[in-house]
Amino acid sequence: MDITRQHPQMEIAKQGITAKNSIKIVIAALFLLFFMALASSMYVVLAMNSVVPLPFSLPFQPEGRVAAQEQATPPLSQTQVNNLAAQHVAQQYMQALLTQHYATMWSLLAPQVQAMWPDESTFATFWQVRYQDYTLQHFTMTPAHALAYWMNPETMAQYNQVEMMRVSLQLTLKVTPATGQSVPPEDLDPSSVLKNLPVIVQQMANPSGQGQSWLVLSGGPADLEAPILPPLTPVVHSVQVPILMYHHVSDAPTYNVLDLSLTVTPTMFSQQLDYLKAQGYHSITFNQLMNALYYGGPLPTKPIIFSFDDGYEDNYHFAYDILRQHSYTGIFYIITGKVGWDGQMNWGQLQDMLRHGMQIGSHTIHHVDMGAVLQDSELQAQQELQLSKATLEKNLGITIQYFCYPNGGPFKHGSLALRQRIMVLLAADGYISATTDPGMTGIVQQSTLPFDMLRVRVDGRESMLGFKQSIPA
Repeated sequence: MDITRQHPQMEIAKQGITAKNSIKIVIAALFLLFFMALASSMYVVLAMNSVVPLPFSLPFQPEGRVAAQEQATPPLSQTQVNNLAAQHVAQQYMQALLTQHYATMWSLLAPQVQAMWPDESTFATFWQVRYQDYTLQHFTMTPAHALAYWMNPETMAQYNQVEMMRVSLQLTLKVTPATGQSVPPEDLDPSSVLKNLPVIVQQMANPSGQGQSWLVLSGGPADLEAPILPPLTPVVHSVQVPILMYHHVSDAPTYNVLDLSLTVTPTMFSQQLDYLKAQGYHSITFNQLMNALYYGGPLPTKPIIFSFDDGYEDNYHFAYDILRQHSYTGIFYIITGKVGWDGQMNWGQLQDMLRHGMQIGSHTIHHVDMGAVLQDSELQAQQELQLSKATLEKNLGITIQYFCYPNGGPFKHGSLALRQRIMVLLAADGYISATTDPGMTGIVQQSTLPFDMLRVRVDGRESMLGFKQSIPA
């Protein structure tokens, strides 16, 4: 006899007991799975290579399983720790740029970089003005990797054991240019030049003296050496910066007046730099000059630029070495069609100079008078400008924005109309500045004449007294 048939309420009770037991079994199983998962890892490995034990022990975990799991998740190596720490700082710096948190950017700069600015307020104002015409959208960053050294081209200070990431910034103009408005290509497509720029960080002592931090030495798109975006609204500003013009620095004998005038001996060159050092001159890059003219960027006291035309090999063997001995940088204008020729620098030498703080500009493919070429063929003139720039960029992996007129043409001899035509071509081809060959000489550089930068020719025949008289004391 089935008693549940006579008492259906007992059947209901029985089902309730069964359901409760099932729930208890499920809950117990879930707790068991939870503790087994916890037991599978006894340690949490943090980014800074420290190991933190869990706040409780699990006596039922087999020792063999713990050991096996520890082998499967080894601690981070010091290289991995450095990479992660460097990336974190670089991401903070770039994110602060996007969100205009300039105080955060300032706090992440190395003291040596902060020292290049008058104060934090000047730094913040500069970056606000620098990107005021653009909407900063986002950035991409490569993984960090270690470099044995990095040279700051603005101070020529060398920093050892640094981390580098390459950053690309995506940004667009806030306002679409009016129809017919002449806008430089780098302004129309700024992301095309603000790409693969190095962010350099180094672990160093905190300014407070307490511990160490990873700090920014070079800020990629947020660095003075980032490619220049000329302002959409014309700026009227001038600065006094002598740009010295050299050709050969060599002990090789000269056989005619032209070669004699173009050749400064290494001894004389060293004496000239000794004098400039004693007078308190500081070398700057063309980026520093253009940032000062366009955006009020900082300049050291008594700024000066050393420029070298034609890419002669003696520049590598003598000028480059003597510049570094004096903690000076320089720009070398290269004839791309002659790279690697006998007596000319090769690509390896140019790359070495770049790594050690020098800059490179274009001097055409064939060292032609651009005024004469433009009169004959605009197509050929464009080839000289465009292909020399593209060749340098391909072989050196940098954006080329600076040009030098071979023999000064058309500024040494040429009509105003011809000068205007060549300046339009230069701007359209992505150059932002060009230096002349005196001709006209001077030391005042103007924002309204970026393609007519004046230089002071250093003649190999002049005495030390003549050199001193050509430069303000």
